[in-house]
Amino acid sequence: MNGQKNHSEIFKIDGVGVNLSRFHPCTFEEKNTLRADLGYSEKDYIITVVAELNKNKNQIMLVKSVPELAKIIPNLKILLIGKETLPIVREFVQKEKLEKYVEFLGYRRDVEKLTMMSDVAFSASLREGLPVNIIEAMACGLPVVVSDNRGHRSLIKDKETGFIFSPKSEKKMTDAIILLYKNPSLREEMGRRNVEEAKRYSVDIAVEKMAGIYNEVISENVGGGNNCRVVLQFCLPSYSKLEAA
Repeated sequence: MNGQKNHSEIFKIDGVGVNLSRFHPCTFEEKNTLRADLGYSEKDYIITVVAELNKNKNQIMLVKSVPELAKIIPNLKILLIGKETLPIVREFVQKEKLEKYVEFLGYRRDVEKLTMMSDVAFSASLREGLPVNIIEAMACGLPVVVSDNRGHRSLIKDKETGFIFSPKSEKKMTDAIILLYKNPSLREEMGRRNVEEAKRYSVDIAVEKMAGIYNEVISENVGGGNNCRVVLQFCLPSYSKLEAA
């Protein structure tokens, strides 16, 4: 309308960034201290699930497997961390008398402590973007067991940094949990790899990339008479630029 050229640029970066000073690995001694402070034993096998309890997050899949898992993992503790919006999960736990194994912790401000003291991070989501909760667990040095969806596949290398299971396969899910339980060295190996993988999602790197994007766009358009709309997409682990006229 004013004779100026309008165009958009879309930039993709590796997520919004994770605070690696808050989420980081801890020593065996530090982990046991955290457990003692929060009321858990060093012998507990702790699986954390950080997400609102809802249909998409699909926590019920893991909870329904607890009776079978407990036959092999008597010291099992599943911590459900997040707001409850799906009553059937708690109802199932109460009906099957699983309170010994499953805890509803609700909204917490100490998620980093709960994550660092755990053995495994878990997600059975039906759909995901780029799950920050899983990146945070990776940064803490945890192996992960996650469902097969686009977001999880973008983060996890199956059998290298964790295990990916079909949401329709309870057996593959439980097999992965039990395998990690029986193999502490495998948990440590996957955890070390995840610490390195998580570094690419550091908030410092995200801020640096965003600053670079804005500087590039500003330098291209100052005095150029263009109306430019910038769209940032926080998505898969790749960086690319698409310019459309």
